[in-house]
Amino acid sequence: MVDNRTGDIHGTSIQAGVIHGSLTVNTHLPGAPVPGWVEVAMPVPRYGAGELGVHGCLPGSEGVGLPAYVVRDVDSELDQRLSAAAASPRGGLVLVAGASTAGKTRSLVAAVGRTLPERMLVAPPEDADLRPLPGWLAARAERAPQGWVVWLDDLDRHLSASGLTPALIAELGVAGGVVAATIRSHQLEALRPSVTDGDASAPVGVGYAVLKSLPVVVERRWNTQERERARASEDERVVQAASDERFGVAEQLAAGPVLEPIWLGGPDSGHPRGYALVAAAVGLAQAGVASPLTREQIYAAHTAYLPDPPPLPEEVDRAWAWAIRQRSGLAGLLVPADHEGRWRAFDYLTPQGHVPDAVWRTALDTASEQDRIAVGVTARSFEQDDIAEEAFRPLARRGHLDAMFYYAFQLSLRPGQGWVWEAIELYERAAGRGHVEAMFEVAELYAIELPGQELIAEYWYSDAIDHGHSEAVYGLAELLAEERGREGEAESWYRKALEQGDKDAMTGLGRLLGKVGRKKEALDWWRRAAEQGDTHAMYVLTEVLAEEPGREKAAGD
Repeated sequence: MVDNRTGDIHGTSIQAGVIHGSLTVNTHLPGAPVPGWVEVAMPVPRYGAGELGVHGCLPGSEGVGLPAYVVRDVDSELDQRLSAAAASPRGGLVLVAGASTAGKTRSLVAAVGRTLPERMLVAPPEDADLRPLPGWLAARAERAPQGWVVWLDDLDRHLSASGLTPALIAELGVAGGVVAATIRSHQLEALRPSVTDGDASAPVGVGYAVLKSLPVVVERRWNTQERERARASEDERVVQAASDERFGVAEQLAAGPVLEPIWLGGPDSGHPRGYALVAAAVGLAQAGVASPLTREQIYAAHTAYLPDPPPLPEEVDRAWAWAIRQRSGLAGLLVPADHEGRWRAFDYLTPQGHVPDAVWRTALDTASEQDRIAVGVTARSFEQDDIAEEAFRPLARRGHLDAMFYYAFQLSLRPGQGWVWEAIELYERAAGRGHVEAMFEVAELYAIELPGQELIAEYWYSDAIDHGHSEAVYGLAELLAEERGREGEAESWYRKALEQGDKDAMTGLGRLLGKVGRKKEALDWWRRAAEQGDTHAMYVLTEVLAEEPGREKAAGD
């Protein structure tokens, strides 16, 4: 059985931008031990769905195993994505998102079995550093003449330790690997780069860059056609699950709708402490703690969830027994995560509102070095800036690459300018070690916060562009547009930004052309920007047309 919980390799994560040019697979250091999970890789068809993370199923008259797979409407898209990644010389990440028990893992297992059956599958544990993996796979190419599948179920639990970046995915592709991964929707929203969520105050890098990949979404609720296919199943459990349209078929088979009401009803059924213990495990995961939890760690956070005013809570041992007891012959509210006595909440259970302060504190006390990054990123998404700073600070001061970047960004949220030079030092240290987002952010600081430092800003913008950072193209154009005699260079960079799809460059180019007297061209670009919804361009266009009434009719044509 594949164990995605325990591993041998540990390390910090790095971040990289878009990959350009040639790529070389870096082999592992001489003498570095190859972990067992690499050596036990098997062909895809030899894995059972349960071994790859598919939830168990309620027992029935047909038996206790998983029923036959029911075709979902996303299957064709999954097949296309996997085939495209397999055909690419640089591989790729096929990411499947959805609610817990939506059926995302089962759908991906089935798709890999259909499209890549001749490949070998390797399933790293959650705390594995994946940076040596391209070398390990390349050295074992004879075992996998058709290539590899790197299986990462619950991707969020792998991110901190794995070092997974767009660059590493490309290296794995060169070694013959395709990355197949799943993630729960709420974790994707919490951890993906903030700019994806429309948060203009956050740089692209505040989140994990690999999560910018467009996911295939598996819906929790099954549509009419999917339910019809389920009703045609020979397994009575599937037929019965398809008949209740309040829930998805997969979530009913996994007993999610059975377990959640039991948990939420705990305080009213004489188990307020049992409820709170489960809520603590749910809350710590919500706060970004991906690692399994000990009973002591869960206990430390549970008082924040005792009902107020509390009924007299039951004894701890009785509460614990209630929380871990299997229901419906399938799972408890807390489920074993490994063979070392650590636990997780059954992942169907939904976080209840905000994360209490005491739970954030327990998360910081509980978190491993890898988890602190995830806690910090998650705290940022909850606008818990003090917690985010506290999560990143000690790692940043020890030189952790991503932590230096994240902590510098948190400093930039402080009022005033007392933070600027500390942030610049951190960004420059990270940029000097290849952190592309840090190159861009330090350029922005020099350009915006420190007048007179344009040459240094230009250097860092150029460095970021050389490493494939698209936003730096627009930033450099804006910088050069303010320098006398460099308008031609600025125009060239604005046009390059437009080629990359940067809509802001329309307004910038219009402003530059107006400045140098090319008003007709400027008006055209402002109009295009306004049509794209740019409110500043709308305002400028209105002002220009008001000054030149003769243009109003032309503008309306």
